[in-house]
Amino acid sequence: MSASHVIDVQNLRTHFHTEKGRVTAVDDVSFHVERNEVLGVVGESGCGKSVTSEAIMQLLNTDITDFEGEIMFDGENLLTLDEDRLARIRGKDISMIFQDTTSSLNPLYTVGDQIIEALQTHGRRNRKAAAEAALKVVSATGIPSPEKRLREYPHELSGGMRQRIMIAMALVCEPKLLIADEPTTALDVTTQAQILDLIVQMKSDLDMGVIFITHDMGVVAEICDRVAVMYLGQVIEDSTVESLFEAPLHPYTKGLMQAMPTIESDPQADLYTIKGKVPSLSDVPKGCRFAARCPYATDKCVSEAPSLEVATEGHKVRCWHWKAIAEGNAPAHEKAAEMT
Repeated sequence: MSASHVIDVQNLRTHFHTEKGRVTAVDDVSFHVERNEVLGVVGESGCGKSVTSEAIMQLLNTDITDFEGEIMFDGENLLTLDEDRLARIRGKDISMIFQDTTSSLNPLYTVGDQIIEALQTHGRRNRKAAAEAALKVVSATGIPSPEKRLREYPHELSGGMRQRIMIAMALVCEPKLLIADEPTTALDVTTQAQILDLIVQMKSDLDMGVIFITHDMGVVAEICDRVAVMYLGQVIEDSTVESLFEAPLHPYTKGLMQAMPTIESDPQADLYTIKGKVPSLSDVPKGCRFAARCPYATDKCVSEAPSLEVATEGHKVRCWHWKAIAEGNAPAHEKAAEMT
């Protein structure tokens, strides 16, 4: 693990034991996050984004979950730590912002008490010092009338305010790594922009690494430094944001890009959609997992699984035909024109 890496995930596999048998939700996923860097993890629902983050936080039920690989953080493999050690890391060194603030905040306590509790659990401060720190971090989020808000209960706050409180709670112990799991999905556009600006500012102030989980390529373009595109439990493209948007190499990534409306988009035209649907994790295809939906798929794609290979410096892709696609010499299919 490099000294500049906050976290280094290597060959992570997450297996669930279900009534239908063993299901692998995350399969051979590797990535790292550096200090003062935002890694975007993007993909459709069910691609493994949230399971990956929950594996890092060790929030999954170990009675029905098996892990393989390593999640190295501060010289320790998080997958091998006992619950006491994990409890000291969670919320202090690694914090998480969840999408659903309603279930993440306790309705029976004021938001101030909840932030103070988080700080006292890890910071060992007396209540007065913890209250001062809570006010400072809530004020930093830009929430109006912070003293008043700290005395209020979650139901008295708007969705945007609750999300700011969640961010304050996640940042009050000044973590080394922040995981944000689609924290702006339910917010209006203006509030979303404010939340994104806040996360970027806090990342810089704390020299903190950020894993930002989203399905929105527009958000990725706005705040991320690098991006890992996931599909059916695997990373299928890993790149800097600049390289990815300039020249996406995987057909799935190209499809995600085309599905984004732009200023030049014809308002009368239908938005592009990727044909088909994501296969079930209980019936993962033998070859490339995207083959059934890919306009460039060949017999080799159906029968043999590609590995994640280096295409250019800092840009990896999991596709048999990425070179031909990039050069415009992809296998000829009637559907191929839809994505070129």
